Amino acid sequence: MTLGEKLRSLRAVSGWTQPECAEKIGIEQSYLSKLENDKSIPSAEIFDALCATYKVSPDEVIKDLDKAYIRKNLMHIPMVSISTNGHSEQVKQKRKRNVLYFSGFILLGVLLFTTSKLQLISNDHVYEYFSRGIDYKSEINQCLKTKDAKECFIKYTEVYESNIFPRSTLNFIPDTLIIKEYKGDKFRVNLKQGFREYQHRSDYNDAGKTNKILILLSILMFTLGILGLFIEVRFYRIDKQ
Repeated sequence: MTLGEKLRSLRAVSGWTQPECAEKIGIEQSYLSKLENDKSIPSAEIFDALCATYKVSPDEVIKDLDKAYIRKNLMHIPMVSISTNGHSEQVKQKRKRNVLYFSGFILLGVLLFTTSKLQLISNDHVYEYFSRGIDYKSEINQCLKTKDAKECFIKYTEVYESNIFPRSTLNFIPDTLIIKEYKGDKFRVNLKQGFREYQHRSDYNDAGKTNKILILLSILMFTLGILGLFIEVRFYRIDKQ
């Protein structure tokens, strides 16, 4: 919108004819016509008179005008210059605050991602232990005191080859443990009957719930920061036009 269009709008709202309006302002009708048709630009004194006649502030007059139009045609008017520069300064301060906020989002995203990768909050390093089966050595030895070997071994290991005395006291039911505590190369777990001997097979990082949440939050914060900075850059370019 131009100043001429704004003046025509204000006069229409007031319900005045052009001659009536010119008389109230204290100018010639022909001059008012030029102003309303953007064929002339008012001086500071005439601009003040226009505002007083229509009972509006300079801010109300220029708020709907194109920024480029204001910078090109109206900056010679002190009230317009003060209002425009003051608004520009407020916008600049707002832009600076937003840039700081969005930069903080990016920094927080990087911090959360680093925290999750270094496992500073939740350690997700796990150890895998493997057991070949349940060892019934004590139970079989006790059984052999009163019963023959075949009956004892079949009872506990389910395996007995004819004419060959079994060497293993294991019932080969394998089991794997994934734990966060390192218990050495091997350790024993006693059961109600028999025991299991677990041997260390491997260890690795298994992303747990806490670190997964941290990674998701880091991606969210980083994305918000980048998008926010991108939007601020776009608005900055628009303001400069």
